[in-house]
Amino acid sequence: MSLTRSVPTLLPDRLTGIDETNRDQHAFLQEGDRCLFFGEYFAGKGYEGGGTNQLVFNFKTLPSIARANPARRNYKESAIATIATGLREVLGRNQIERLTFVPVPPSKAPGHADHDDRLTRALTLGCAGFDSDIRLLLRRSSSTESDHRTGNRLTPEALHSLLELDCAVVAVKPLREAIVLFDDVITTGKSFKCCERRLREAIPATIPIIGLFVARRILPNPFDDVESLG
Repeated sequence: MSLTRSVPTLLPDRLTGIDETNRDQHAFLQEGDRCLFFGEYFAGKGYEGGGTNQLVFNFKTLPSIARANPARRNYKESAIATIATGLREVLGRNQIERLTFVPVPPSKAPGHADHDDRLTRALTLGCAGFDSDIRLLLRRSSSTESDHRTGNRLTPEALHSLLELDCAVVAVKPLREAIVLFDDVITTGKSFKCCERRLREAIPATIPIIGLFVARRILPNPFDDVESLG
């Protein structure tokens, strides 16, 4: 797959930061955390939640489903190209070449039928032709169900214990000015904080760690179904 100008971004042409006005919607984030996102994903709305919802759903299509269903595979490939285009256009060559990108590990460990390299593929495509630094510094030691597919969510400590840091990949060459942890949707911020904590075991505090997300989750308004408060 290659990027062409015929691939629409379907994403905002700028990044938005999570700050004091919305940080409380992401329970594990702390003051000082720097997290950026393109669009907003509306929880519980499905495809009807708009273009970003549709993009995220297609991007997260399970590999086993994509292999079995050519139409779903095409939607997933299109989503990867769309996100790659957004990254390339918003960051630009200068920013890309100053950063080390680290994909957040998926819930399925390498070797699992549904291990998904969508984040790495989007980064690789978006940075194609540039002097980019994309490293698989983190991996899962075992597979789990995704939080959004189960009511039994992993605790931060349980998730942290499943994350492995590849120190050999860290040491292969100098890191760049900042590390960008790349993921599709930020919900509570748990995955970001666990990955940050594991990276800090080998990476000094002088190198910033930034979160970059395709979208941030927006919870349903509890008053949406209330016709009248009077």
